Amino acid sequence: MTFFSGIVKSSLSLLGSNSPAFGYHIGDKVEFYADQSVWTLHHGTKKEDGSPVSIFVFDRNKSRDRVQLARNAFKRIRTLRHPDILRYLDGIETEQTIMFATEPVEPLSNQINQDPNPNLILWGLYKIANVLKFINNDCGMVHGNVRISSIFTNKAGEWKLGGLELLSSMSEESPIFMTFGGLVPDAQRYATPEIKKSGWNNETDSNHVDSLPIESTDSYHLGCLIYEVYNHRFESTDSLLQQKGDIPISIQRIYSQLLHISAKGRATAKMFLDEGLRPRGFFSTDFITINLFLENISVKDQSEKEEFFRQLDSTIDSFPSEFSKYKILPELINAFEFGAGGVKALNAIIKIGDHLANNEYESIIIEPIVRMFASPDRAIRIGLLENMHKFIDHMSTGMVTNQVFPNIVTGFTDTIPIIREQTIKSTLLLVPKLSERIINYDLLKYLARSQMDSEPGIRTNTTICLGKIAKHLSEGTRKKILIPAFTRSLRDSFHHARIAALMALNATSAFYDAQDCSSKVIPAIACVLIDKEKPVRDQAFKTMQTFITKIQEYADSMPDTALEPVSNPNESEVQNNGLTGVLGGATKGLAGWAVSSIQSRFVSPVGEIDRPLSSPQLIPDNHITANGVEKPVTLNSSLINLTTLDDSVGNEGWDNDSNTSVDFPLSSDNNDNTWGSPRDTFLHSSDHSLASPASSIITFSHTTKAQNPMKLGSKNKNIDLDDGMSTPSPLSFAEAVSPTTGNKSDRKAELERRREERRQRMAELREKKKSSTGARKIENADI
Repeated sequence: MTFFSGIVKSSLSLLGSNSPAFGYHIGDKVEFYADQSVWTLHHGTKKEDGSPVSIFVFDRNKSRDRVQLARNAFKRIRTLRHPDILRYLDGIETEQTIMFATEPVEPLSNQINQDPNPNLILWGLYKIANVLKFINNDCGMVHGNVRISSIFTNKAGEWKLGGLELLSSMSEESPIFMTFGGLVPDAQRYATPEIKKSGWNNETDSNHVDSLPIESTDSYHLGCLIYEVYNHRFESTDSLLQQKGDIPISIQRIYSQLLHISAKGRATAKMFLDEGLRPRGFFSTDFITINLFLENISVKDQSEKEEFFRQLDSTIDSFPSEFSKYKILPELINAFEFGAGGVKALNAIIKIGDHLANNEYESIIIEPIVRMFASPDRAIRIGLLENMHKFIDHMSTGMVTNQVFPNIVTGFTDTIPIIREQTIKSTLLLVPKLSERIINYDLLKYLARSQMDSEPGIRTNTTICLGKIAKHLSEGTRKKILIPAFTRSLRDSFHHARIAALMALNATSAFYDAQDCSSKVIPAIACVLIDKEKPVRDQAFKTMQTFITKIQEYADSMPDTALEPVSNPNESEVQNNGLTGVLGGATKGLAGWAVSSIQSRFVSPVGEIDRPLSSPQLIPDNHITANGVEKPVTLNSSLINLTTLDDSVGNEGWDNDSNTSVDFPLSSDNNDNTWGSPRDTFLHSSDHSLASPASSIITFSHTTKAQNPMKLGSKNKNIDLDDGMSTPSPLSFAEAVSPTTGNKSDRKAELERRREERRQRMAELREKKKSSTGARKIENADI
């Protein structure tokens, strides 16, 4: 077989089949079609794009007596166009060969031998009768060669009429049908009764072909075709009327009329169509009704279209898959794209498209759908948005970014709310195929506008959409956008929007750090814990629990303290020992912070804030005498910064008695000696019973001599910081701050008494300052 195929290709090459003027490559020969026609059928491809075609080849050298038949067929197929005739693409005629290319087809015999679907046979008979009606009635011509070998099927299984070798007009001087009719293969087997009686070119017979009705020959051949497609091959036309075989009963009456022995009494192709299309006729099936409607959908009104598409949705699954893909689907796409079918056709298009391969789906369905996204018809745009989930997976990233998204974003600003809403919903499907730049900038710009839409449903869907696309946002964008967007929705007057915000926060909790959770998210959620709507409250508590759990886990992983170790070992030992005695080991960090804070504040003897010493020391404030009366302690500094920790403070914070520090100037005129002798300032190691109570921690710091003092009314004297002073040892400080035993209520009462005494002393000092300042002014005035 390979050897003979090589010979054929070599012969065709010699005959000029590969001529540059013919833009197609000739492929393998269809062997089973050999000897059924004057033509040989080959598979072929277009040189330009490789698309498949069928090529009919006639070799002049092998069939010189049939050249006129081939030339007539070549002439007619180029000039006669009808949807049910083979679609001519290109052809060439040389001295050796005649060839032409058509749409890719297969001989009908191939389909008949595979037990085809009955709907395909009925539809095929309709198509052949329809084209014969066109040839006989509209063109006034005779085909003369209607048989299985002259009919071909395309990819959809739809029948196409070929075999135009005898097509001629009976008004011509010498119709080729009369002069060369006997040269076609199997001419005698398909001969009509009148041809068998008088021959092909008997002009003396009154019943000769040219004197008979034009339709008579083609009508008889149509009857023969009906028998063949239901019963396969027949040997002679004489037995066709008696042996109907498997021909459906509904067709048998018109079948008999088509084969009437008298040419003038035969039914015509038009009569065959009318019989089948009448109510309850053999063409009154869903399959044929739908096909006929699709072919004429442009002239149907809207109500008929709606009824048709409802019927199509319920019956499309029963149709042959190949026919649906290659016949019904192109018709639907054409109706959808050019407005005849509208959005109703989209559902059927997508339903049929499920049977297509990926490459076919993209070329047949996706390309027209992408073009339709630019349509100004709102109904089509809504239909595309609603059905996007059915075809988005077949779109490439570049297609979505460059062609689809620029048209979709116009829906964010549309005046029709339903389009804005559907646009937001479709965003969830588009985001995985959009670039990072579009997601983090362009898209968020439109969503920010939608969050302030006048329609509450659109605001709600925007929040839901933002929560679902959060994983596609960059980390910086999430930190900047999500919390402000969701907390804004928590203040929405529409309670479903508040629920959506809570759910979105819950779903995106993994994107927030503990600091944002505690300072931004939880305070916002707390506002809706007592919302007026119970569903909001319920969701708020669920979301709050999620964030509380997240913060708790983070807090458990934190260290006990963030303080760095003290550089001076001796000082660290003194501080830790003293604070441990007062507050226990659990408050070392807190007390250390308080000590360092107090040491940073110093005031000069005359009330001016001065620079602290480079190495401040901690000195106990006071002690309690044997009779239980507190005796103040005076340092060689004129400023005392008093800070107490009251046991009654519930939050364990630092409770200051006054909002501002109080300055106590010490001068030679002040003989009150309220704070006692400087010698009484220190506690010795033997005075364990005189330690300060645990309810008060009093720390002191000393400063250097004041520079440029601020005068408060009297001349301040410089005080020698080292005069009569001694620095307490670390041991005496540790003993001074050690806890004492006693009743808590007594200590509290003692503390209150001390506070009251201090307030009185402060008031007295202020009065002295005022009187001193007034006296100085009077003296200056006298002078």
